[in-house]
Amino acid sequence: MRNVMIKTIFSLIAKSIYKDVYMLVWSILLPMGLFIGLSMYHESDSYRESLLVGCILVSLAMGAINTSGFWTMTQRRRGVFKLLKLSSLSISQFILCSILARLLIFAVISASLLLTGNLLFGLTFRATALLILYGLIVIGSICFTSIGYILAGRARDEGMMNMMSTLVAFPMIFISSAFYSLDQAPQWIQFVSKLNPFEHAARIGREAIAGAMDTQSAIVLTMLAFVSAIVAVKTFRYD
Repeated sequence: MRNVMIKTIFSLIAKSIYKDVYMLVWSILLPMGLFIGLSMYHESDSYRESLLVGCILVSLAMGAINTSGFWTMTQRRRGVFKLLKLSSLSISQFILCSILARLLIFAVISASLLLTGNLLFGLTFRATALLILYGLIVIGSICFTSIGYILAGRARDEGMMNMMSTLVAFPMIFISSAFYSLDQAPQWIQFVSKLNPFEHAARIGREAIAGAMDTQSAIVLTMLAFVSAIVAVKTFRYD
């Protein structure tokens, strides 16, 4: 019975995400437009490859944090979580279903971005690089979706969720080396970036282009994902 419920919830979450306007904007239109727009003004393949990886990460982070939060607010307002509270589905199982559903969708979105880079600009990646990138998508989905649910557990309505997700997601992206070097940045920014999961994701993605693995950042990101998931389970509520 519980397995059937988990499969049902997974299916419902996946279908609702496909219809989510926020997902369309934050995870597809924004990173796609950013990549194509900037790539037209730079003919360097190395720059375009780094830009493409950065846009994939923006799609992942913005999509996971914003859409998971807004989706939660919408379903809570509709009374869906009141029904879940009466079921045997635990919060940890619900969040796991959500992470897996978003992971599936982010894998498809990332593939579409990679295909766009190949068709429009002839960008190709080694098999090792693709393997590392998709491993990064797995860990990143866990980390950023969990952050979205942590925020959703504290937000009272969609307006508050919008403010909280913006105040978290955009600084994470800007205080990172995804699109520019932080070598000349103030010391406090460099320190904060070491605690920033998006920065470690950017480092892994940058090394993946050359078919290498940034082991230190991979360990840190995995730890942050694990901690975020635990905090999400402990703080999220159905009501």
